[in-house]
Amino acid sequence: MKKKFKYFLAIMLSVIMLFSFPLSASAFARKDVTKAYQKSVAKMMRNFDYYMGLGCLRNYQFKFDDYAKTTMVAIPDYKLNGQSFSYVKKKIQPQMKLYFNTTKVTFKKMNTYRYSKNPAYLIYNKNNKIIYKMGDWGEARPKGSVRKIVKTGLQTYEVTYNVYLYNSWDKVNYGLMGTYKINLKKSNNKNGFIITNMKQTVNKKL
Repeated sequence: MKKKFKYFLAIMLSVIMLFSFPLSASAFARKDVTKAYQKSVAKMMRNFDYYMGLGCLRNYQFKFDDYAKTTMVAIPDYKLNGQSFSYVKKKIQPQMKLYFNTTKVTFKKMNTYRYSKNPAYLIYNKNNKIIYKMGDWGEARPKGSVRKIVKTGLQTYEVTYNVYLYNSWDKVNYGLMGTYKINLKKSNNKNGFIITNMKQTVNKKL
């Protein structure tokens, strides 16, 4: 009788422990939510198309680090070129918080631009002055498109994002530049998400 009771007790404890732990990401059923979030995610990512396009060129390699986050946020505002680091930091910190949930602002320190495979260094810190070393794409420039959004956890999502070389004036698509996997987490900010990771999965090396 005691053996049966101990066996029953062990089973009950196992069941209690099983339901005491939250579902892991691997146990969560993946769900396609592209239709629900495609427009909002595309709008959120639009300012990063230029940088992700750079990451698809043969001379560069995309790397998601603090330099990349900072440069991605700074690129759209060319008026920051030549401004002091303290000024630029103050200007872009709210955007860093919005997109990446961080206020860390980091530019590569250089006295003069030296070629690097990391496109983040195209904006650099020269004696506490921020310098832009980027050229113009011309008529055709990178344009991103959300291909798929999958819910991977209770608050996590994976976005498949294609970047094309597109001429908006003539409405001509010159083809795929590359593809990125972007990990998002639900947030109460105006975008509805923060970016937790980005990884390049396809690079046409144009």
